[in-house]
Amino acid sequence: MGDSGTVYSADVHGMDTSCSQPGRLNSIMSEPEQSGHLNEAVYAEQVKLLYACSKYRPCLHLVSAIVVVLIVLDSVPHLYIAVWVLGLFALNIYRIIDFSSTQKIIDKIDDWRSIHKRFVLTAASLGLIYGLGLTFFFTQLTLINQIYILCLVATLVPAGLVSFASDRYSFYAFFYSLCIPLLVQILLMAKPPYINIGICAIAFIAITRQLFLWNHEVIKDSIELKIKNEELLESLQQTNTRLQQQNIIDDLTKIANRRHFDEILEKEWLRAKRIRASLALLMIDIDFFKQYNDTFGHLKGDECLKQIATVLSNNLNRPGDFVARYGGEEFCILIPQTDLDGATTFAEKVHSAIIELKIDNPGSKVSKYLTISIGIAAIVPKHDDSYMDLIYTSDKALYKAKADGRNIIRTKETLERNPKPKLVI
Repeated sequence: MGDSGTVYSADVHGMDTSCSQPGRLNSIMSEPEQSGHLNEAVYAEQVKLLYACSKYRPCLHLVSAIVVVLIVLDSVPHLYIAVWVLGLFALNIYRIIDFSSTQKIIDKIDDWRSIHKRFVLTAASLGLIYGLGLTFFFTQLTLINQIYILCLVATLVPAGLVSFASDRYSFYAFFYSLCIPLLVQILLMAKPPYINIGICAIAFIAITRQLFLWNHEVIKDSIELKIKNEELLESLQQTNTRLQQQNIIDDLTKIANRRHFDEILEKEWLRAKRIRASLALLMIDIDFFKQYNDTFGHLKGDECLKQIATVLSNNLNRPGDFVARYGGEEFCILIPQTDLDGATTFAEKVHSAIIELKIDNPGSKVSKYLTISIGIAAIVPKHDDSYMDLIYTSDKALYKAKADGRNIIRTKETLERNPKPKLVI
């Protein structure tokens, strides 16, 4: 027998019809457990989004440092400016390294809380460097430069609102660390126009906080909806796969059913016609199976059918070989790229394997053990041929085997390679 070029599930008997592990876990979780599972998934996505949105922010902070230097250069001692710039520069270099290393392993992370805490700490540190530094500079600047500093803060805050939108802890750590020191300094100055500026700053902080909360809730809800949709899609895919498998697998024997056999036969027939190769089919019938059922009962008969299906499946030689339950006690084996001689040799092996099971069958007239009859057909499809010709020919050969006394192999040419044995007593 030649190798088959197409794989159609050599052993359907071992096919797993269960759904995947996540779907199974969700199905057995209680409602509080499912809620906790969802919250953990949302939390993980929030942290992922933090890193995704903040990837290029360190570069923007370095640009803002240049702007601050240009504003305070003529009013603040250069040493203080240098210390502040170096602190901001060092922190942002660390953040760049942290973002880069975390992004490489972000799909493998299990401990999201440690990653989150580190991010919140760096956000608070960033806010403090800005807040304390700008507060120190603020007292030494002219009014116009102070307004420039406040405008810069008003620019940094919305940028943080976007970067930290998925996590309120990171936003609060950055936002309050940046704004509160400067606000306190403005209020302590307690004279016009700083009183008015302080009132505006308080309103700005309150409005920004509320805007953030609205935006944060929208993003959190979107993440939760995304996760639920993904889980629903996965569940639907699992259900669809399970239904497809149930549609092509025989419930009792767990091998392919008649419907699936017809689909595979048509495909293999077309392929054999295209490559001009022989396609062989074995039709198998369990001898005196009705008597077996009458003697041992239908439950025992079902177990017998399962055993037969297992043996047939285990004796397949190549990925392209295909076994199915044809109906009742009939089975069929499709063997691509195999001629009549090869199919007959294979049939002899299967026939012997069934006898070696030594399943008692007192109602049999040909053996004390359960036996099978096999009809074989092998055809090189021609242009006008139909795959039904292969079924008809092998079925006719099986009918001949049964008519000749059962427990034998027959082909269209009534070739008898395995003669009917005498009754074993």
